[in-house]
Amino acid sequence: MDYKDFSKKELAEILNIIQSTLTCKTENDVIVLTGRIKELVSADMSVCALGETSTGRLLKVANDNRPGEWAGIYSSEELYKEDIVFPFSLEHSRAYTWSEAQRRFPEKQFIDLMNKAAEFRLKFGISSGISSDGPNWSIFSFAGDCNRFTSHHLKVLDMITPHLHQAFIRICGAPPRTDFELSTREREVLGWMKEGKTNWEISVILNISERTVKFHVQNIERKLNAVNKAHAIAIALDNGLVT
Repeated sequence: MDYKDFSKKELAEILNIIQSTLTCKTENDVIVLTGRIKELVSADMSVCALGETSTGRLLKVANDNRPGEWAGIYSSEELYKEDIVFPFSLEHSRAYTWSEAQRRFPEKQFIDLMNKAAEFRLKFGISSGISSDGPNWSIFSFAGDCNRFTSHHLKVLDMITPHLHQAFIRICGAPPRTDFELSTREREVLGWMKEGKTNWEISVILNISERTVKFHVQNIERKLNAVNKAHAIAIALDNGLVT
C-alpha cells in the first residue's frame, strides 16, 4: 500500500483509527470506530459481523445505524446465510464492492436478498474482512442508497480492516493467541514492515537480499497466522511485538 494514495488529512485519520483499535475495550468502542470509517468511505451506514471459523456460525453483529426493522429481519430469519458478502469474504481477505460479489455469486437467493436490502436504503456497499485459520472471521460492511464508492475507498478499508479485525476478535471473539515466537531477524523485518518499507527497502536497510526478506516475511505471516502483511502488522501491534 502506497501512503501517497492518501491526502495528509485522510492519512492522519486512518493512522489515528488504527492507533485507536489498540485501546478498544468494548463492543461500542468498535462501533464508534466503524462510524469514523463510514465517514472516510462516504457511507451512510456501517455494520460489522464476527463468526466462528470451524462452523461458519455468526456470533455477533454490531452496527451504528442500520435500519432497525431490517436488522431484526436479518438476524431473526438468519439472512446472513443468503448474503453474498459472507461467501465472498471467506474467499477473499480484501475489500470489494457488493457489485463485484454479485458477479461472483449470481445465484437467485443472493440477488433476492440484495433487492430486499435495497428497500431499506442498503442498495450499494463495500465490504472487507479477515478469514484465516484462526478461530474467528470478520466482515465489515459500509452501505448507502447511492453508489459513491470508489477504488480509493477500497484502499482505505484494506489499510484499516486488519487492525479493526484484531480489536473485534479481542473483545467479542475467542481468546487470541499470544505465544508467538519470532527470531531476532524476523522482529527486525517486522519492525520495518510496520514503517511501511517494501521488501527491497528492507533488504537495503538490513544489507540482505530481497529474496531473504521475502522468506522472513512469509515466515512472519505463517507464525502469526496472518493472511497478508497488513494483517501480520496488526497482530504484531495488538500483541506488543512491535511498537
